Amino acid sequence: MKNQYQITFPQLVTELQRWDLVQSHGPLQEVVISDITYNSKEVKPGTLFFCKGMAFRPEYLDQAVTSGACCYLSETVYRQDLPYIQVKDIRKAMSVTSILFYSRPFEDIQVIGITGTKGKTSTSYFMASILEQVLGRRSALLSTVEVYTGATAQEAHLTTPEAPELERYFAEARDWGLQYLTMEVSSQAYKMERTYGVHFKVGVFLNIGLDHISPIEHENYEDYLACKLQLMENCDIGVINRSTQDFDRVYETAKAHCQQVVTYGDHPQADVRLLEIQRQGGTFVFQVQYQGEVFTYHMDTPGRFNVENALVAITVAKLLHLPEEAIAAGVAHVTIPGRMNLFQKDGAIILVDYAHNELSFTKLYESLTADYPGWPIKVLTGSPGGHAYRRRQEIGTLSGKYCSHIYLTEEDPQFEDVVDICKEMATYIEPYGTPYEIIPDRTEAVEKAIREVRPGEILVVAGKSEEDYQKRRGQYEHCESDLDIVKRMLGLKQSAPQS
Repeated sequence: MKNQYQITFPQLVTELQRWDLVQSHGPLQEVVISDITYNSKEVKPGTLFFCKGMAFRPEYLDQAVTSGACCYLSETVYRQDLPYIQVKDIRKAMSVTSILFYSRPFEDIQVIGITGTKGKTSTSYFMASILEQVLGRRSALLSTVEVYTGATAQEAHLTTPEAPELERYFAEARDWGLQYLTMEVSSQAYKMERTYGVHFKVGVFLNIGLDHISPIEHENYEDYLACKLQLMENCDIGVINRSTQDFDRVYETAKAHCQQVVTYGDHPQADVRLLEIQRQGGTFVFQVQYQGEVFTYHMDTPGRFNVENALVAITVAKLLHLPEEAIAAGVAHVTIPGRMNLFQKDGAIILVDYAHNELSFTKLYESLTADYPGWPIKVLTGSPGGHAYRRRQEIGTLSGKYCSHIYLTEEDPQFEDVVDICKEMATYIEPYGTPYEIIPDRTEAVEKAIREVRPGEILVVAGKSEEDYQKRRGQYEHCESDLDIVKRMLGLKQSAPQS
């Protein structure tokens, strides 16, 4: 697909000047750019090469030139024997260049962007399910789990892709005739300028917590919130959780920039209000009030908290004037990869979920307590090394409060010692007197937890779900996923979870 697009070197200089990003440039030669990349291994003749990243070395540019790069874009002038553009901000310039190269693709489709500390992936799948009912085929989706654009169907590697990939995905969706694209927009996407210059049809603000405050993510809460608020500054329709932390600031930002702002939730002042939730067997039945009318929906996705994620998709769908029949059918049956995979074992419930921060654990424990009153909850969990340090306290505290037994184990330790991380989490469990054990090997921990779960108990295997790797010492090391371990232990061969 890339080869059907092209721009010229002078066109790019003019566009970057329009955004006030150019410091200097080489002679305005009529060089035709037929591809763009920041990966020297992907360069072929006619490629514009981006020199970006803290780890960038001039040798990468030399490799790109050897492979046929026709020009380069960087914050430093490395060589003057081929056309170059020296820019003030390489990441902003990379996004502007990508938008120009792919002919502003987001303007030709309706892009729904979703940001939040918790719930982005689940909400994206509810939205995609409704859109599939409307279109009669899959709509485009960029999630933490997968990328689907019609032309591309693959596992995702970043919550929000780098700008060249993001704009290519937009272009693929447009060129495949997919009118809608639903995507997760991380705070890092705005901090790293991956979405710089992108405008959304709908921007959704789910919630915000303290999860991503660390030296390598956001230095403080203000920086985290400011990044998330940028979605509200760059969309036509702002959709906001009426109960989110810092609601007033989020709402005021949206009102200042959006054409329309709508709130949702169970809050009495929400524009789209959740009225009632009932559990009937394996189905949740809930009512939603919108513009004076009450609608009833059914949802068989596990987890009471998923009703709120469904509510978001319902709100967006109504604002896009989608048919009510498609909305109801879309929320009724949704499978979310890696989320709320329920299994039965001799009268016990085993739940494999991606829960990994305070908000997700809070919602999970509250949901299980409401839906399975009196059932003891056991949990297998851990916390990553090198960032998100608050999770150790938050997950430890919540698990100590809600659980009857806790298995602490490895969860992407990077350069830290697994046992040290678990011991730190244990200090927040101990005030509750909840029994816990530290089992560094995650496979061993999952196997032991499954063997020990008893009838009438719930075992939550949290944090990794379908992920089949551990981040250790800067490397991704392959391992058996939680989901595969559970299915192996239960003698299941089917990829679909049993419930």
